[in-house]
Amino acid sequence: MCGIYGIWHRDGQPVDLMALRTATSRLRHRGPDDEGYLLANPALGACTPYAGAETDRRLGLPPLDHAGGKQDSLAFGFRRLAILDLSPAGHQPMASADERFWIVFNGEIYNYIELREELQRLGRRFRSGSDTEVILAAYAQWGAACLDRLNGMWAFAIWDRERRTLFLARDRFGIKPLYYAATGQTFAFASEIKALVGPHALPFEPEPLAVYQFLADGRLPSPQRGATFFVGVRALPPGHCLRIEADSAITPQRYYDVALPDNHHQPPSMNDIIDAYRDLFIDSVRLELRSDVAVGTCLSGGVDSSSIVCAVNRLMRQDGLSAAQIGERQKTFSAVYESDGRYNERRHIERVLRSTAADGHFVIPTVERLNADLERLAWHQDEPFQSTSIFAQWCVMGLARERGVTVLLDGQGADELLAGYRPYARYLGDLLRHGRGTTFAREMLLISARSGQSVLPLLRNALIFTLPAPAIELAYAGRQMLRAPSPVVRADFAAACRRAALADIPSWCEQTSLDRHLRDAIMESSLPHLLRYEDRNSMAFSIESRVPFLDHRLVEFVFQQAPHLRIRHGWTKWVHRQAMDGLLPDAIAWRSDKVGFETPEVAWQRDLLAARPDLFADGAACGVYLDLPAVRRAVEEWCARGGDTRRVWRWISLEIWLRVWGR
Repeated sequence: MCGIYGIWHRDGQPVDLMALRTATSRLRHRGPDDEGYLLANPALGACTPYAGAETDRRLGLPPLDHAGGKQDSLAFGFRRLAILDLSPAGHQPMASADERFWIVFNGEIYNYIELREELQRLGRRFRSGSDTEVILAAYAQWGAACLDRLNGMWAFAIWDRERRTLFLARDRFGIKPLYYAATGQTFAFASEIKALVGPHALPFEPEPLAVYQFLADGRLPSPQRGATFFVGVRALPPGHCLRIEADSAITPQRYYDVALPDNHHQPPSMNDIIDAYRDLFIDSVRLELRSDVAVGTCLSGGVDSSSIVCAVNRLMRQDGLSAAQIGERQKTFSAVYESDGRYNERRHIERVLRSTAADGHFVIPTVERLNADLERLAWHQDEPFQSTSIFAQWCVMGLARERGVTVLLDGQGADELLAGYRPYARYLGDLLRHGRGTTFAREMLLISARSGQSVLPLLRNALIFTLPAPAIELAYAGRQMLRAPSPVVRADFAAACRRAALADIPSWCEQTSLDRHLRDAIMESSLPHLLRYEDRNSMAFSIESRVPFLDHRLVEFVFQQAPHLRIRHGWTKWVHRQAMDGLLPDAIAWRSDKVGFETPEVAWQRDLLAARPDLFADGAACGVYLDLPAVRRAVEEWCARGGDTRRVWRWISLEIWLRVWGR
């Protein structure tokens, strides 16, 4: 895992070395182990690597300070978190054997061993044991088509000095971030927005529509459109790449999407599906344990993270997994709340620990720590966030760093893949559309019994999703038009943004079937935002987080199966629960009371507001967007009577974000 940065003045203007050094240094938390630079003159085809203050001296590179006076218009900056091949041979920017291609890469390619063997058979030679060199060789061999062969998470940029082209790519599901800014003839990219905005870079300017939609209903900028909270900064969407020449347009190209079958293929028996799923899941965990540093696991007590812990345990016992990777006992990391039983998952966590003999480590998040860490958390996240729930994960990552673990496996993505967020309406709507009335009635009653939802709302919502997508979009737009703007949002700001907001129909309105809804959740409406939170939380502590449920082989297999394998007999994640038989304790596999990565938000927000009485005082930064007297009245009423907790948090999050970025 690393931090990458690059800039290309396509008009030939020389690179500002101070700006290069500053941008790269703002990514140091992503890679404290090494530092590297590349300066290139596209016109001459010249490329020269340089050292920074923390570059390994054994490399013998000239210091960046010695590069003054050169007419280099392209540069790379790099910060390394050493995971594979810890030697200086893994240093970046890295060149291909013939020095035609230069790369900066953030992520991990889990099938790098198999790819390297294939490339060696094709005549490619390697000088290191790193996956970075495998990407270089794969790109030299297959060009952009190499992306189809990679299994992992990645964001990388490759400079082709012969063709004078810059190629950027982001992994299929956007696990690793990649942002860019194009102003005039200058193109810059980075792992985090903070390297593109600030000193010697773009000025901080919030994107008005993003702020308005966040305040109005908690919507976040669209990942597939590359939108962000910053004017002038775009995100390369998941599953996209970008090729840039000196005079080309900046136009991302999609290379991947989750394919939906016309007809769901069914193997000869249900057992075949379950066995194939189990094999793919365990193999995904096996691949993602490849590391030259210590690996641990996040454990929340739910079925997803517990499944990973139990899969690692099986691999250790039955497959002779190296103790050098895991230790004699697998380490797990969990957040618990001793004083609030509603959010405390300790008894479920300890059940998993007993069944695996794993070494459990616990942290207790507190509002006092949240108050102390809030500005730092906001700085690392780059953009406003919707609730305090991400703070629990922040604390878990910090705990892993304290215990000397550099890589963590996590269950992110399972809910979107396996219908864990209870998207019952679309599933029931699917059954009605296909004339399966008996199954519909049975499933609705079972869902009602297991989820605690009454039958009438389930029926009403199912009927909505039998309508064609245009009707749902029209209903959504009509509701938004009739809804009055929030009284705490300034009238002038609302008037300037409301028309554009009404025209921006969210992607979920188009997804009437369960398959389409879950694909949208993975590629657009849910998972990309959760992956951003996870990347920033882990990287804040120089931790690499890996997500086995997002192995593309597993995702593609699940989407080739019928929807009823996700929701069946009233259970979500049905195929996964079945596949974990004998691996996961039944009390965990079939629990339906998981609270998620939640925090005691109501109590915390009250305490946080009490500790910061001036948060919304006259002169607060959010006064550009919010009517501050109205906010203070609304906060006072919420503290006294309760209400929309998430709405109040959005005001807090926006104010802290504006303060952090505006200082």
